[in-house]
Amino acid sequence: MAHSTIMRVIVVEDHDDLRVAFTKKLIREGVKAVGVSCGEELDELMSEGPAHLIVLDVNLPGESGFDVARRLRAANPNINIIMLSARTSEVDRILGYESGADFYLCKPVSPAELSAAVRAVKRRLQAKITASSDLFLNVLGMKLTSEDGVVGLNRMDVALLNALAMAPGYRLPYWRLYEVTERSANEQAKSQLELQVFRLRKKLAEIGIADDFIKSMRSEGYQLTQLIHLE
Repeated sequence: MAHSTIMRVIVVEDHDDLRVAFTKKLIREGVKAVGVSCGEELDELMSEGPAHLIVLDVNLPGESGFDVARRLRAANPNINIIMLSARTSEVDRILGYESGADFYLCKPVSPAELSAAVRAVKRRLQAKITASSDLFLNVLGMKLTSEDGVVGLNRMDVALLNALAMAPGYRLPYWRLYEVTERSANEQAKSQLELQVFRLRKKLAEIGIADDFIKSMRSEGYQLTQLIHLE
């Protein structure tokens, strides 16, 4: 599908067979899906890269799905959460939504039903992007297109824009941007990154993109203020 959003999904389910079935079904449908068994493993995985959607079982070992959802929502307000639970009472369903779930699916949930819910989230995400963006990043072609033209990018610029576009809230901390631009976290890293962003803003100005497209978050990192399609 042209100009579609690249969607990364993490399935948090401690039942091994269910986790494998869910992730296999999503992968077959073209979603970048990976499974983990608990909140701790989720944190480790998300430290390596962001996700657009978390499929979250409630009855996990250690931290419950309700607690995981609360802190995910607090840290990443734009993240999408589908909660799965055998707890079917109205009280539990309300608690799920109040904890941060976008969908609350009562078990047993088939891979087909979960896949339908994921597609609904993806449609909503793509509609949001389409409504607010006319920018297209061609990762392999290393170029960004706007209604005013096309600009060529180098490898590190593509890595930076691609990572920000994939991130929850379209924002990343400095340490993560050091990683995606292949920098060591030393005294020079921040100034090198700032210089890269300065030069990138100049390039993007050639096709009518304002400087605040890449917004500096004081002492934190950078954020995109306009969404981009990934090609």
